[in-house]
Amino acid sequence: MKLFVDTNIFVASLTDEPSRGEIATRLLNEDHDFCTSIINLMELRSVLTKKNHIEQERVEEVLSDIYNRVDIYAPEISDHITAYELQRDNLLYAMDCILLALADDVDATLVTFDGELLDHGGVAPETVLEDDSSTGQ
Repeated sequence: MKLFVDTNIFVASLTDEPSRGEIATRLLNEDHDFCTSIINLMELRSVLTKKNHIEQERVEEVLSDIYNRVDIYAPEISDHITAYELQRDNLLYAMDCILLALADDVDATLVTFDGELLDHGGVAPETVLEDDSSTGQ
C-alpha cells in the first residue's frame, strides 16, 4: 500500500507523543511504500525545532534520514488547481487541500491524525494497522 505520511505522524513517532507515538512508530515500521511532500518536511523541521526544542543539527539528520527512505513529492500546478476546487467545495485549510490533492495525484492514501483530513479522505494510522493485521501483513 502506498501511504502519503502527514507531518503529525512523523512528529508523533519522533517525539513519542502519548497515545499516538507508539501507533505512528508501528505504522512507519510496517512494510509500505511511504511518501510525503517537501512541504511536510519543512513543517516537520519547524515543529521539531520550535515547538519541541530539538537542536536543528539533530533535526537535519532526521530529515536526511526521512529523505533517504521516503519518496518526496512537490505539488505541481495541477495539484494547486485541484486543491483550489477542493477548498471551494469543503472550506478546508489551503495546506490540507494541497496535501489531499497531492496524495491523490501520486495515487497514495493520506495517513494522518488530523480530524478534518480524516473527514475528507485521509485515513487514520490505526485503520491501516487493522487492515494490515486482517490481511496478514
